Amino acid sequence: MKNVNNNVWIISDGRIINLDLSSITSEQISGPATEYRISEIARYLLNPAPIKLEEKVVGCKVHYKVPPSGMMKRFMDILTFKKDDPSKNAADFTEDILSTSKLDPPSFDDDALNLHLSRIMEQLKPFNPVQKKLAALDRDRVREITATCEDIGRNRYQINLQGSVNEKTNFILKSLTKKAKITIKKAYLLNGLFDFRGYLFESFNTDNAYHLIRLSRNNQYKYCVLTRDYKFDFWVDDNMLISYLHLFEQSIQTDPKLKEALNLCIQGEAKPLKLFFSKQSEQSYSEKHLPMVYRKMLITHNIAPNEMEMITDTLNDNQSIVFFNYVPVTGPGQQKLFTNISVMHDLKALDSIKDRVPHVYSEIIKKTTDSDAGRLYLLDSMRGYQNV
Repeated sequence: MKNVNNNVWIISDGRIINLDLSSITSEQISGPATEYRISEIARYLLNPAPIKLEEKVVGCKVHYKVPPSGMMKRFMDILTFKKDDPSKNAADFTEDILSTSKLDPPSFDDDALNLHLSRIMEQLKPFNPVQKKLAALDRDRVREITATCEDIGRNRYQINLQGSVNEKTNFILKSLTKKAKITIKKAYLLNGLFDFRGYLFESFNTDNAYHLIRLSRNNQYKYCVLTRDYKFDFWVDDNMLISYLHLFEQSIQTDPKLKEALNLCIQGEAKPLKLFFSKQSEQSYSEKHLPMVYRKMLITHNIAPNEMEMITDTLNDNQSIVFFNYVPVTGPGQQKLFTNISVMHDLKALDSIKDRVPHVYSEIIKKTTDSDAGRLYLLDSMRGYQNV
Protein backbone atom coordinates (compact mmCIF):
# COMPACT_ATOMS: atom_id res chain seq x y z
CA MET A 1 0.00 0.00 0.00
CA LYS A 2 1.24 3.48 -0.81
CA ASN A 3 1.87 5.89 2.00
CA VAL A 4 -0.79 8.53 2.62
CA ASN A 5 0.05 11.49 0.40
CA ASN A 6 -0.17 14.58 2.58
CA ASN A 7 1.01 16.69 -0.33
CA VAL A 8 -2.11 16.43 -2.48
CA TRP A 9 -2.50 19.86 -4.03
CA ILE A 10 -4.36 21.65 -6.83
CA ILE A 11 -3.09 25.20 -7.38
CA SER A 12 -0.49 27.52 -5.84
CA ASP A 13 -0.68 31.21 -5.04
CA GLY A 14 -0.02 33.49 -7.99
CA ARG A 15 3.13 35.45 -8.68
CA ILE A 16 3.83 38.26 -11.13
CA ILE A 17 6.18 37.27 -13.96
CA ASN A 18 7.58 38.81 -17.11
CA LEU A 19 7.00 36.35 -19.94
CA ASP A 20 7.35 36.63 -23.70
CA LEU A 21 3.79 35.89 -24.80
CA SER A 22 4.37 36.20 -28.54
CA SER A 23 4.53 32.42 -28.93
CA ILE A 24 1.22 32.03 -27.05
CA THR A 25 -1.08 34.63 -28.56
CA SER A 26 -1.17 37.32 -31.23
CA GLU A 27 -3.72 39.31 -29.22
CA GLN A 28 -2.81 42.59 -27.55
CA ILE A 29 -1.96 41.80 -23.94
CA SER A 30 -1.58 44.58 -21.36
CA GLY A 31 0.54 44.56 -18.22
CA PRO A 32 2.53 41.75 -16.62
CA ALA A 33 1.24 38.20 -16.40
CA THR A 34 0.41 36.20 -13.26
CA GLU A 35 1.65 32.63 -12.98
CA TYR A 36 0.13 29.84 -10.88
CA ARG A 37 1.59 26.37 -10.55
CA ILE A 38 -1.06 23.69 -11.02
CA SER A 39 -0.96 19.95 -10.34
CA GLU A 40 -1.79 17.07 -12.66
CA ILE A 41 -5.26 16.96 -11.11
CA ALA A 42 -5.86 20.64 -11.90
CA ARG A 43 -4.69 20.19 -15.49
CA TYR A 44 -7.17 17.32 -15.93
CA LEU A 45 -10.05 19.45 -14.60
CA LEU A 46 -9.20 22.38 -16.92
CA ASN A 47 -8.37 20.41 -20.06
CA PRO A 48 -10.94 20.93 -22.88
CA ALA A 49 -9.91 17.68 -24.61
CA PRO A 50 -12.36 14.73 -24.91
CA ILE A 51 -12.16 11.96 -22.32
CA LYS A 52 -12.61 8.24 -22.92
CA LEU A 53 -14.49 6.26 -20.30
CA GLU A 54 -16.08 2.87 -19.81
CA GLU A 55 -19.78 2.92 -18.97
CA LYS A 56 -22.43 0.25 -18.52
CA VAL A 57 -24.99 0.14 -21.36
CA VAL A 58 -28.43 -0.79 -19.98
CA GLY A 59 -30.61 -0.12 -23.02
CA CYS A 60 -31.51 2.52 -25.57
CA LYS A 61 -33.97 5.19 -26.60
CA VAL A 62 -35.52 4.59 -30.02
CA HIS A 63 -36.77 7.58 -32.03
CA TYR A 64 -39.19 6.38 -34.68
CA LYS A 65 -39.92 8.09 -37.97
CA VAL A 66 -43.17 10.05 -37.98
CA PRO A 67 -45.67 7.97 -40.01
CA PRO A 68 -47.47 9.69 -42.92
CA SER A 69 -50.71 9.81 -40.96
CA GLY A 70 -48.89 11.69 -38.21
CA MET A 71 -47.52 14.17 -40.73
CA MET A 72 -51.00 14.70 -42.17
CA LYS A 73 -52.38 15.29 -38.66
CA ARG A 74 -49.75 17.97 -38.04
CA PHE A 75 -50.61 19.63 -41.37
CA MET A 76 -54.34 19.64 -40.52
CA ASP A 77 -53.59 21.03 -37.05
CA ILE A 78 -51.77 23.93 -38.69
CA LEU A 79 -54.68 24.60 -41.06
CA THR A 80 -57.19 24.57 -38.20
CA PHE A 81 -54.91 26.58 -35.87
CA LYS A 82 -54.94 23.75 -33.36
CA LYS A 83 -52.09 23.99 -30.88
CA ASP A 84 -49.70 21.07 -30.90
CA ASP A 85 -48.47 19.37 -27.74
CA PRO A 86 -44.76 18.68 -28.41
CA SER A 87 -44.27 16.53 -25.32
CA LYS A 88 -47.16 14.25 -26.31
CA ASN A 89 -45.96 13.88 -29.90
CA ALA A 90 -42.42 13.15 -28.74
CA ALA A 91 -43.72 10.41 -26.46
CA ASP A 92 -45.78 8.90 -29.30
CA PHE A 93 -42.70 8.33 -31.46
CA THR A 94 -40.02 7.41 -28.91
CA GLU A 95 -39.55 4.26 -26.88
CA ASP A 96 -37.23 3.42 -24.00
CA ILE A 97 -35.96 -0.13 -24.10
CA LEU A 98 -34.20 -0.90 -20.82
CA SER A 99 -32.74 -4.00 -19.25
CA THR A 100 -33.94 -4.92 -15.76
CA SER A 101 -30.99 -7.23 -15.19
CA LYS A 102 -29.02 -6.49 -12.02
CA LEU A 103 -26.15 -8.76 -13.06
CA ASP A 104 -22.80 -7.02 -13.44
CA PRO A 105 -19.81 -8.56 -15.20
CA PRO A 106 -18.16 -11.05 -12.79
CA SER A 107 -15.26 -9.60 -10.81
CA PHE A 108 -13.94 -12.43 -8.62
CA ASP A 109 -10.26 -12.78 -7.76
CA ASP A 110 -10.12 -15.91 -9.94
CA ASP A 111 -9.72 -14.76 -13.57
CA ALA A 112 -10.56 -18.22 -14.90
CA LEU A 113 -13.87 -18.18 -13.00
CA ASN A 114 -14.66 -14.69 -14.33
CA LEU A 115 -14.04 -15.87 -17.88
CA HIS A 116 -16.21 -18.95 -17.40
CA LEU A 117 -19.12 -16.92 -15.98
CA SER A 118 -18.77 -14.31 -18.75
CA ARG A 119 -19.11 -17.06 -21.36
CA ILE A 120 -22.27 -18.35 -19.67
CA MET A 121 -23.75 -14.83 -19.60
CA GLU A 122 -22.91 -14.43 -23.30
CA GLN A 123 -24.68 -17.69 -24.17
CA LEU A 124 -27.80 -16.57 -22.27
CA LYS A 125 -27.96 -13.21 -24.06
CA PRO A 126 -30.33 -14.27 -26.86
CA PHE A 127 -32.95 -15.16 -24.22
CA ASN A 128 -32.87 -11.70 -22.66
CA PRO A 129 -36.23 -9.95 -23.38
CA VAL A 130 -34.48 -6.66 -24.24
CA GLN A 131 -32.08 -8.47 -26.53
CA LYS A 132 -35.03 -10.13 -28.28
CA LYS A 133 -36.88 -6.85 -28.69
CA LEU A 134 -33.86 -5.08 -30.13
CA ALA A 135 -33.09 -7.94 -32.48
CA ALA A 136 -36.69 -7.85 -33.78
CA LEU A 137 -36.72 -4.05 -34.20
CA ASP A 138 -38.00 -2.81 -37.57
CA ARG A 139 -34.95 -0.71 -38.36
CA ASP A 140 -36.58 0.91 -41.40
CA ARG A 141 -38.98 2.67 -39.01
CA VAL A 142 -36.16 4.00 -36.81
CA ARG A 143 -35.01 7.59 -37.31
CA GLU A 144 -32.44 7.65 -34.49
CA ILE A 145 -31.27 5.44 -31.66
CA THR A 146 -29.18 6.46 -28.63
CA ALA A 147 -27.54 4.27 -26.01
CA THR A 148 -28.77 4.51 -22.41
CA CYS A 149 -25.89 4.29 -19.96
CA GLU A 150 -25.97 3.89 -16.19
CA ASP A 151 -23.25 4.99 -13.77
CA ILE A 152 -22.48 3.32 -10.46
CA GLY A 153 -24.93 5.60 -8.67
CA ARG A 154 -27.76 4.22 -10.89
CA ASN A 155 -28.02 7.55 -12.74
CA ARG A 156 -29.01 7.09 -16.38
CA TYR A 157 -28.23 9.29 -19.36
CA GLN A 158 -28.21 9.16 -23.15
CA ILE A 159 -25.09 8.79 -25.32
CA ASN A 160 -25.10 9.71 -29.00
CA LEU A 161 -23.53 7.09 -31.26
CA GLN A 162 -21.72 7.32 -34.60
CA GLY A 163 -22.77 5.51 -37.77
CA SER A 164 -25.97 4.31 -39.38
CA VAL A 165 -29.07 3.06 -37.54
CA ASN A 166 -27.94 -0.52 -38.21
CA GLU A 167 -24.47 0.13 -36.82
CA LYS A 168 -25.87 1.86 -33.73
CA THR A 169 -28.37 -0.94 -33.06
CA ASN A 170 -25.68 -3.59 -33.48
CA PHE A 171 -23.42 -1.70 -31.07
CA ILE A 172 -26.17 -1.63 -28.41
CA LEU A 173 -26.94 -5.33 -28.96
CA LYS A 174 -23.29 -6.19 -28.51
CA SER A 175 -22.76 -3.88 -25.50
CA LEU A 176 -25.96 -4.48 -23.53
CA THR A 177 -25.22 -4.95 -19.77
CA LYS A 178 -21.50 -4.69 -20.51
CA LYS A 179 -18.98 -1.93 -20.05
CA ALA A 180 -18.65 -0.06 -23.33
CA LYS A 181 -16.07 2.55 -24.29
CA ILE A 182 -17.63 6.00 -24.61
CA THR A 183 -16.27 9.51 -25.12
CA ILE A 184 -17.39 12.65 -23.30
CA LYS A 185 -16.50 16.15 -24.49
CA LYS A 186 -14.32 17.08 -21.49
CA ALA A 187 -13.98 16.69 -17.72
CA TYR A 188 -16.09 19.80 -17.01
CA LEU A 189 -19.70 18.90 -17.71
CA LEU A 190 -21.75 21.97 -16.66
CA ASN A 191 -22.78 24.23 -13.76
CA GLY A 192 -19.91 23.34 -11.42
CA LEU A 193 -19.96 19.58 -12.18
CA PHE A 194 -16.83 17.65 -13.21
CA ASP A 195 -16.50 14.00 -14.24
CA PHE A 196 -13.50 12.60 -12.38
CA ARG A 197 -13.60 9.09 -13.82
CA GLY A 198 -11.19 9.93 -16.64
CA TYR A 199 -8.33 10.78 -14.31
CA LEU A 200 -5.97 7.98 -13.23
CA PHE A 201 -5.45 8.96 -9.59
CA GLU A 202 -2.96 6.17 -8.97
CA SER A 203 -0.51 7.88 -11.34
CA PHE A 204 -0.65 11.18 -9.43
CA ASN A 205 2.81 12.66 -8.92
CA THR A 206 2.83 15.53 -6.46
CA ASP A 207 6.11 16.85 -7.91
CA ASN A 208 4.75 17.35 -11.41
CA ALA A 209 3.59 20.92 -12.00
CA TYR A 210 2.20 22.80 -14.98
CA HIS A 211 1.92 26.56 -15.40
CA LEU A 212 -1.35 28.47 -15.45
CA ILE A 213 -0.89 31.97 -16.87
CA ARG A 214 -3.34 34.80 -16.29
CA LEU A 215 -3.27 37.47 -19.00
CA SER A 216 -5.08 40.80 -19.12
CA ARG A 217 -6.80 41.92 -22.31
CA ASN A 218 -9.15 44.93 -22.44
CA ASN A 219 -9.42 44.85 -18.63
CA GLN A 220 -10.55 41.22 -18.73
CA TYR A 221 -8.60 38.18 -17.60
CA LYS A 222 -7.79 35.28 -19.87
CA TYR A 223 -6.07 32.05 -18.80
CA CYS A 224 -3.90 29.50 -20.58
CA VAL A 225 -2.00 26.42 -19.45
CA LEU A 226 1.66 25.84 -20.33
CA THR A 227 3.58 22.58 -20.11
CA ARG A 228 6.32 22.04 -17.54
CA ASP A 229 8.87 23.52 -19.96
CA TYR A 230 6.67 26.58 -20.73
CA LYS A 231 5.27 25.38 -24.08
CA PHE A 232 1.67 26.26 -24.92
CA ASP A 233 -0.80 23.55 -23.87
CA PHE A 234 -4.37 24.95 -24.11
CA TRP A 235 -6.60 27.93 -23.40
CA VAL A 236 -9.05 27.74 -20.48
CA ASP A 237 -12.63 27.92 -21.78
CA ASP A 238 -14.27 29.42 -18.69
CA ASN A 239 -12.66 31.64 -16.04
CA MET A 240 -15.05 30.21 -13.43
CA LEU A 241 -13.01 26.99 -13.55
CA ILE A 242 -10.09 28.82 -11.97
CA SER A 243 -12.28 29.84 -9.02
CA TYR A 244 -13.25 26.19 -8.60
CA LEU A 245 -9.55 25.22 -8.48
CA HIS A 246 -8.82 27.73 -5.71
CA LEU A 247 -11.83 26.55 -3.73
CA PHE A 248 -10.85 22.89 -4.19
CA GLU A 249 -7.32 23.66 -3.00
CA GLN A 250 -8.54 25.41 0.16
CA SER A 251 -10.99 22.60 0.89
CA ILE A 252 -8.29 19.93 0.59
CA GLN A 253 -5.89 21.79 2.85
CA THR A 254 -8.50 22.43 5.58
CA ASP A 255 -10.76 19.34 5.43
CA PRO A 256 -8.96 16.14 6.55
CA LYS A 257 -11.91 14.02 5.38
CA LEU A 258 -11.62 15.31 1.81
CA LYS A 259 -7.86 14.73 1.78
CA GLU A 260 -8.45 11.20 3.12
CA ALA A 261 -10.97 10.48 0.33
CA LEU A 262 -8.52 11.68 -2.33
CA ASN A 263 -5.77 9.56 -0.80
CA LEU A 264 -7.97 6.46 -1.04
CA CYS A 265 -8.16 7.11 -4.79
CA ILE A 266 -4.41 7.72 -5.08
CA GLN A 267 -3.73 4.46 -3.23
CA GLY A 268 -6.02 2.57 -5.60
CA GLU A 269 -8.47 1.75 -2.81
CA ALA A 270 -11.32 3.82 -4.28
CA LYS A 271 -12.55 5.04 -7.65
CA PRO A 272 -13.39 8.74 -8.06
CA LEU A 273 -16.68 9.66 -9.70
CA LYS A 274 -17.84 13.28 -9.63
CA LEU A 275 -16.69 16.62 -8.26
CA PHE A 276 -19.35 19.31 -7.77
CA PHE A 277 -19.24 22.91 -6.58
CA SER A 278 -22.30 24.68 -5.22
CA LYS A 279 -23.28 27.88 -3.42
CA GLN A 280 -26.39 26.43 -1.78
CA SER A 281 -26.68 23.97 1.05
CA GLU A 282 -29.62 21.60 1.42
CA GLN A 283 -29.78 22.32 5.13
CA SER A 284 -29.74 25.56 7.12
CA TYR A 285 -27.79 26.11 10.30
CA SER A 286 -29.60 27.27 13.43
CA GLU A 287 -28.98 27.49 17.17
CA LYS A 288 -30.15 23.89 17.50
CA HIS A 289 -28.14 22.74 14.49
CA LEU A 290 -24.66 24.27 14.59
CA PRO A 291 -21.54 23.23 12.69
CA MET A 292 -18.82 21.61 14.79
CA VAL A 293 -16.51 24.63 14.77
CA TYR A 294 -19.15 26.70 16.60
CA ARG A 295 -20.28 23.88 18.87
CA LYS A 296 -16.71 23.66 20.16
CA MET A 297 -16.66 27.41 20.79
CA LEU A 298 -19.83 27.10 22.87
CA ILE A 299 -17.88 24.80 25.18
CA THR A 300 -14.67 26.85 25.37
CA HIS A 301 -16.11 30.38 25.23
CA ASN A 302 -18.77 32.18 27.18
CA ILE A 303 -21.22 33.02 24.37
CA ALA A 304 -24.47 34.64 25.41
CA PRO A 305 -27.75 33.49 23.75
CA ASN A 306 -28.20 36.82 21.93
CA GLU A 307 -24.62 36.59 20.63
CA MET A 308 -25.21 33.07 19.34
CA GLU A 309 -28.35 34.25 17.57
CA MET A 310 -26.28 36.91 15.79
CA ILE A 311 -23.70 34.30 14.79
CA THR A 312 -26.21 31.81 13.39
CA ASP A 313 -27.76 34.56 11.26
CA THR A 314 -24.47 34.79 9.35
CA LEU A 315 -23.76 31.08 8.82
CA ASN A 316 -26.09 30.46 5.89
CA ASP A 317 -24.63 33.27 3.76
CA ASN A 318 -21.47 33.26 1.64
CA GLN A 319 -21.06 29.48 1.62
CA SER A 320 -19.06 27.58 -1.00
CA ILE A 321 -19.63 23.83 -0.98
CA VAL A 322 -17.47 21.07 -2.47
CA PHE A 323 -18.99 17.63 -3.11
CA PHE A 324 -16.66 14.74 -3.97
CA ASN A 325 -18.04 11.25 -4.48
CA TYR A 326 -16.20 7.99 -4.85
CA VAL A 327 -16.62 4.22 -4.48
CA PRO A 328 -14.21 2.11 -2.37
CA VAL A 329 -12.98 -0.98 -4.24
CA THR A 330 -11.66 -2.78 -1.14
CA GLY A 331 -12.79 -3.31 2.45
CA PRO A 332 -16.25 -2.97 4.02
CA GLY A 333 -17.10 0.13 1.94
CA GLN A 334 -17.37 -1.83 -1.31
CA GLN A 335 -20.64 -1.33 -3.21
CA LYS A 336 -21.23 1.96 -1.42
CA LEU A 337 -21.24 5.36 -3.09
CA PHE A 338 -19.62 7.82 -0.65
CA THR A 339 -20.02 11.59 -0.85
CA ASN A 340 -17.70 13.93 1.04
CA ILE A 341 -19.10 17.43 1.61
CA SER A 342 -16.85 20.35 2.56
CA VAL A 343 -18.71 23.55 3.49
CA MET A 344 -16.40 26.56 3.18
CA HIS A 345 -17.47 29.91 4.64
CA ASP A 346 -16.28 33.37 3.63
CA LEU A 347 -14.96 35.47 6.49
CA LYS A 348 -16.74 38.55 5.12
CA ALA A 349 -20.04 36.96 6.22
CA LEU A 350 -18.93 37.67 9.80
CA ASP A 351 -18.32 41.41 9.27
CA SER A 352 -21.61 42.21 10.98
CA ILE A 353 -20.51 40.50 14.23
CA LYS A 354 -16.83 41.51 14.18
CA ASP A 355 -17.26 44.32 16.72
CA ARG A 356 -20.11 42.77 18.70
CA VAL A 357 -18.54 39.32 19.26
CA PRO A 358 -14.82 40.04 18.80
CA HIS A 359 -13.59 36.92 20.64
CA VAL A 360 -15.49 34.65 18.22
CA TYR A 361 -14.31 36.64 15.20
CA SER A 362 -10.66 36.47 16.27
CA GLU A 363 -10.99 32.70 16.81
CA ILE A 364 -12.36 32.21 13.30
CA ILE A 365 -9.62 34.35 11.73
CA LYS A 366 -7.09 31.79 12.98
CA LYS A 367 -8.85 29.15 10.87
CA THR A 368 -9.01 31.11 7.60
CA THR A 369 -6.77 30.72 4.56
CA ASP A 370 -6.40 33.26 1.78
CA SER A 371 -6.51 32.72 -1.97
CA ASP A 372 -8.10 34.17 -5.08
CA ALA A 373 -11.32 32.47 -3.91
CA GLY A 374 -11.40 34.69 -0.79
CA ARG A 375 -10.66 34.38 2.93
CA LEU A 376 -12.34 31.08 3.70
CA TYR A 377 -12.51 28.65 6.60
CA LEU A 378 -13.97 25.16 6.95
CA LEU A 379 -17.45 25.62 8.38
CA ASP A 380 -18.47 21.98 8.26
CA SER A 381 -17.43 18.58 6.90
CA MET A 382 -19.75 15.64 6.32
CA ARG A 383 -19.61 12.24 4.70
CA GLY A 384 -22.47 9.94 3.80
CA TYR A 385 -23.07 6.94 1.58
CA GLN A 386 -25.71 5.01 -0.31
CA ASN A 387 -25.70 1.36 -1.33
CA VAL A 388 -25.28 0.73 -5.05
